Amino acid sequence: MAWHRASALATVAAIASCAPRGESRTDSASASPSAAAEAAIAPPDSATMRVATDALRQFLEASREGSTTRASLARLTACPWGSDAAPGPMLAAFALLPSTARADTVVGRAVVTTVAEQDVDRQHPGYFVARLRVRSDTLEWDLLRSASGDWAVCNGLQFGLTAPDSLTTWRPAGASSARARALADSVARR
Repeated sequence: MAWHRASALATVAAIASCAPRGESRTDSASASPSAAAEAAIAPPDSATMRVATDALRQFLEASREGSTTRASLARLTACPWGSDAAPGPMLAAFALLPSTARADTVVGRAVVTTVAEQDVDRQHPGYFVARLRVRSDTLEWDLLRSASGDWAVCNGLQFGLTAPDSLTTWRPAGASSARARALADSVARR
């Protein structure tokens, strides 16, 4: 009789250990939709990472002041949901840093050196204030597949001053867009 009771307890323990336990279930029926989607996304391999990082290099090269490849920016920023980022500072030079993967996204990083920035003149609507200065920052961008299957540079700073000189006050005194371009060229040559 003691043997039957011990055997019955062992059987119950074995069955209990196999039974599902609330949140610890890992079968596909209990997984959340987002967890299932993340599990289905394979991170980019090293060759894919290189191609995506090269798209960032092309974007930064095209964004440099005076670049001969500036026309390629529309293709390089063709993000799946569109790209309406406003232009930012004047890019002079950059150095790529290692990229990382996050799900199907490649996160590209670079140290950028900019030489001027332009803002809306808060005292005079419709006019702008630009400042000549040299600044280095470490920035990052998300690199995603566009509708065409190419890598697109998304979710990060874009470059280039857009307001015409006729609507811009430059600071400090004596600064101008021509001086900013000359400074960008000088920084790029170093």
